[in-house]
Amino acid sequence: MKSPSNKRVTPDMSGSEQYNVEKPINEALDKSVEHLSPVTLSEITQARELALKHLNERKKKESLIDTVKARLTMPAVMMGVPAALAVIITISVKYTALEHIPELPLAMMITEVPNEDFAMLEDLEFVTWLAENEQSSLL
Repeated sequence: MKSPSNKRVTPDMSGSEQYNVEKPINEALDKSVEHLSPVTLSEITQARELALKHLNERKKKESLIDTVKARLTMPAVMMGVPAALAVIITISVKYTALEHIPELPLAMMITEVPNEDFAMLEDLEFVTWLAENEQSSLL
């Protein structure tokens, strides 16, 4: 059995210094494991498996709320959800259309209208008044 080695570098040690310290320690641990009896190795393996099983059970017992809370506090979610909501709101907003211009009265469509009258028709209020009067005159 080989001991695990952690590849952490302390702030005051460079990579080569860290390796020079870790290498002899790992070799010494590997040699000490070689001299253990099979019964001891079996007991260590059983203890390790029991600890891993206990760790897995604890992770399974975490509540759904804790899991959701952990997922929602992730930086990608904290920035992505508001951005996605902003895009959805922007897309779903219905822009108000301009006022609907009423149709020209039928009598004006049939008769010839002088060019001066077209200039007056550009005024929306006049067109609305003209359409309302057309409707009231038909009643």
